[in-house]
Amino acid sequence: MGGTARTLLAISLSSNLFTLSRLSPAPICFPLRKSSRVFLGFRPICTTTTSTTPATNITEPEEMKHSILLERLRLRHLKDSGKPPQKRNPKPVITADAEHEDRFKKKKTGKKDVESFEELGLSDEVIGAVKEMSIEVPTEIQSIGIPAVLEGKSVVLGSHTGSGKTLAYMLPLVQLLRRDEELYGMLLRPRRPRVVVLCPTRELCEQVFRVAKSISHHARFRSTMVSGGGRARPQEDSLNNAVDMVVGTPGRVLQHIEEGNIVYGDIKYLVLDEADTMFDRGFGPDIRKFLGPLNNRASKLDGEGFQTVLVTATMTRAVQMLIDEEFQGIIHLRTSTLHKKVASARHDFIKLSGSENKLEALLQVLEPSLAKGNRVMVFCNTLNSSRAVDHFLDENQISTVNYHGEVPAEQRVENLKRFKSNDGDCPTLVCTDLAARGLDLDVDHVIMFDFPLNSIDYLHRTGRTARMGAKGKVTSLVAKKDLMLATRIEEAMGKNESLESLTVDNVRRDIARARITGNKVMNAKSVQVSRQKNKPGVKAKRAPAPAKSTKPAVTKSMKSSSASSSRKPSSGGKKQIASKKSNSVKSTPSKLSVVGFRGRSAWSNKKDSMSSR
Repeated sequence: MGGTARTLLAISLSSNLFTLSRLSPAPICFPLRKSSRVFLGFRPICTTTTSTTPATNITEPEEMKHSILLERLRLRHLKDSGKPPQKRNPKPVITADAEHEDRFKKKKTGKKDVESFEELGLSDEVIGAVKEMSIEVPTEIQSIGIPAVLEGKSVVLGSHTGSGKTLAYMLPLVQLLRRDEELYGMLLRPRRPRVVVLCPTRELCEQVFRVAKSISHHARFRSTMVSGGGRARPQEDSLNNAVDMVVGTPGRVLQHIEEGNIVYGDIKYLVLDEADTMFDRGFGPDIRKFLGPLNNRASKLDGEGFQTVLVTATMTRAVQMLIDEEFQGIIHLRTSTLHKKVASARHDFIKLSGSENKLEALLQVLEPSLAKGNRVMVFCNTLNSSRAVDHFLDENQISTVNYHGEVPAEQRVENLKRFKSNDGDCPTLVCTDLAARGLDLDVDHVIMFDFPLNSIDYLHRTGRTARMGAKGKVTSLVAKKDLMLATRIEEAMGKNESLESLTVDNVRRDIARARITGNKVMNAKSVQVSRQKNKPGVKAKRAPAPAKSTKPAVTKSMKSSSASSSRKPSSGGKKQIASKKSNSVKSTPSKLSVVGFRGRSAWSNKKDSMSSR
């Protein structure tokens, strides 16, 4: 059996060799070199036996097999030589230049966190001021905002509340002031500031002014604050001194400009802090009035332009279109957390039924938080609601301070100082949305007694806690009327989606559209069912005729009774009257269920009249 297999293998190999020899008319012969060396443990491919090794008889099929293998290798070599050489994809090699370029791109887009402020191009004196604040690593908005401002670009810095936006524009502006002094020899002059920072509220002005003062200890520049709610005379005296930066509200700044206390000549840098609030709450005309002389100066041939920095925690589409119209060519720089929940804050939604007392629910949420030593802000939508909450908490021996529009400005400042103090006398602040923006407060817990009317106000309220990476908690008491918006906000935060355009009206509109779509589907199905019923051969059931009302029947019976009393009725008339009585008696029970009390009273009157006869 083994010999037969060997014979068949030899025949098949010889046939393959004959076929290959026909394909190549001029085969190239590769002479085999006899091996002069033999390695122990290795068998030579095709060699004759040497004297050092024992003789091995190589059969003819093995020689044929070896020659066929060589022929196949030769044909493969000829076939591959006719094709163009194929290049393999080498592994990417990251050079130093490519790595530097990639790092620069990531720095501009904010995808990579910058490890220190030195990488942002700040000077030593500015970095010294940052270290004094015990800040080592810049935030995302600072990483993308500081280089852009240093390059002289007009930008919109958009990031969530508590992300360090004030330092994102204050640090580079201070360095630009020092650079201008070195290059152009600018000297301090009274009433001629070079930087103007406009803020919507006095409290935000004070916050920005404190940051400027802390930086000025190292960078050596002078700043002053002019805001509404304070006396104008001390502000005028401070402007008469040499000043580099003015921080104030739009109305008071324009007042000092009209009185000649501030001159436009040297203004080179303009900052609008909380720009969305400025345009939403009626500051647009004042801002345009302030920008008029600056735009006129920049439009001249030899006029000097100015750099604009807008700062915002939220940016609706309407405000963005308005900003693009007012500041043409401005660049929008946004972080990945804009219009999204703060990752370090916990959000709880307590859904209340109509039978529950909302004030009691507030007390159940507030007391455990105060027992832990937390500072708590309680937000209300209206002044009346704020007063009610304050009165209720006072009755339950919980000390509070108020912050709303009817509290005078000086009293608001005093209330904030009491709330911030470490004594713990007033750890609860009852406020409206006036305290939702521009206040840098160290709050542990935010409670929304009244749920906001839109998602933007929700974001600003929640921004009072979990600032600069700290942990915080947000608890919302959701009534039945606020359930739709609260549910949408909760779903969006669960999916980490943007909360930009969620309002009560939008949610109601979406629900109405869904209902209309559902009604259309139901109507289409009913039309299909009616068409099937109206097909020939199918009799449609007629609807019963609507029952007549009780009142006309009563009046008819009263007329017939009066007519019968005037003349003697015949026997046929008596039968008609009796039939009418029976018909009216039979119809009254079905009509009483619809008409109600009026039907019963009419029937009793009729019965009395019939019995009197």
